[in-house]
Amino acid sequence: MNYNFYKWRVWSILAISFVMSLFHRGAIGVISGDLSRDLGLTATELGNVASITFYTYAFMQIPAGLLLDCLGYKRISYYGALVTGIGSILLGIATNVTIAYGGRLLVGLGTSVIFISVLKAQTIWFKKDDFTKASGKLSFIGNLGGVIATFPLAILVSFMGWRLAVILMGSICVLIAIIIKFYIKNSPREYGFEPQGIELKSIKINVFKSIREVLKLKATWRNFFVLFTLVGCTTTITGLWGINYLTAVYGVSTTKASFYVAFIVYGLVCGSLFVDKATMIFKKNIIIYPRIAAILNSVFWIYILFIRKGMPTLFELSIIFFFIGFFAMAHIVAFTDINNYCNIENSGLASSIVNSGEFIGSSIISLIIGFILDLGWNGNIIDGIRVYSKSQYIGSFYIFIIISLIGVAVTFIGKEK
Repeated sequence: MNYNFYKWRVWSILAISFVMSLFHRGAIGVISGDLSRDLGLTATELGNVASITFYTYAFMQIPAGLLLDCLGYKRISYYGALVTGIGSILLGIATNVTIAYGGRLLVGLGTSVIFISVLKAQTIWFKKDDFTKASGKLSFIGNLGGVIATFPLAILVSFMGWRLAVILMGSICVLIAIIIKFYIKNSPREYGFEPQGIELKSIKINVFKSIREVLKLKATWRNFFVLFTLVGCTTTITGLWGINYLTAVYGVSTTKASFYVAFIVYGLVCGSLFVDKATMIFKKNIIIYPRIAAILNSVFWIYILFIRKGMPTLFELSIIFFFIGFFAMAHIVAFTDINNYCNIENSGLASSIVNSGEFIGSSIISLIIGFILDLGWNGNIIDGIRVYSKSQYIGSFYIFIIISLIGVAVTFIGKEK
């Protein structure tokens, strides 16, 4: 067995764990109606069930990055997959909102370490020039998890119910954790090879010094807000409110709504294939790509909400959703950008802080939408589920224009001298 065999075995197993990570982060959207009915949730509570995963994910980024730099990707990814599975199973057996919060908190705790574990493995196993290519492949494969969390999950739920579906997917995560434990090692040296990338020995880290160094970098904040705006918006739509918007505004079923929301994920998948090309095109200043993406997404939302009054045809919406997802993948270059400016010993921490932007963004946006909906609720309940009007959903989605315009502005945050 040669170096490439073990490199791709490690990468593939971790990439599969990332697929499941993206699935669990986005699964609430499809089951939101059943969840609201069975547990009697308000829009704010439903938003919190979705957002608590993102709160936990964001909160864990600094400790996860430090643990990753100290303990290595094997142990961290193993515990991440295991805890994610347990959290999903707990959600599946939840009888009240408190247990649902607990399950989704564990999902956030587990998924918070998976993506950065793969990035850390890539840093060690891959040559520097191949890092962005590997990240693009990771996003392509990982976003299949987002696809599974749309209409395939809706079909699965229609066959076995939301509880058994969630328990099944949680059990798969536990299986992946077992595979990580027995089939992955923490370094190429454990297989008898020298790493092609950069590997540092486990070191004692001055936590506050490392955090201070990373937070002082303009690149940290530039890239943090790139993820906050670009990915925060798409995660909010695919993870919860997109399906609810379509069912309320267009009157379609959850399965059909999930079909249209999936076009964002298709865009993410296709956009991941363009990341390497974009890096070459904008290699002198790669932050230009997220800037263009934020400008285009602002235009898309202005078209949907102002020109088409929140109700473009479903065909138009499918195309727009695809390109919103496609250009949201510009965020991947943020990890290349931050690695260009941080010290290698802080790479895990820096990537973690930048990565938290997505989840802080999606948490805040989800909460704002839920708050706006509850604020204007007229007391209407059908089949045990709170019903909100078309105008409320359309009005609440104006937040996407504001966030997208902020996304344009943050790309002008200057570089280090």
